Amino acid sequence: MTVIYLDELNSEEDVLAVVSELENVVIEAVTAERGKRQKVAAAQMQVKQLMKKCGVNRWDQAKKKIDRMFSALERESNEYQVNMWSL
Repeated sequence: MTVIYLDELNSEEDVLAVVSELENVVIEAVTAERGKRQKVAAAQMQVKQLMKKCGVNRWDQAKKKIDRMFSALERESNEYQVNMWSL
């Protein structure tokens, strides 16, 4: 898992450079077979933190890209919870 350090991201260009790494983390979490809940939760935390940083600094272009990843994680999290109730 890739760890993103918020204090190293000082501009929207820095965030956009990290987005591709974060996309890989999200894809790994969504497609995981083992430890899926933990991977999705960890990816959600990183995406939320990055979204907040973009929101505070009004980096709209980066925020739009990150929002799509967050939506995918939310869908996967909700699907996992539904599947747990169906057992």
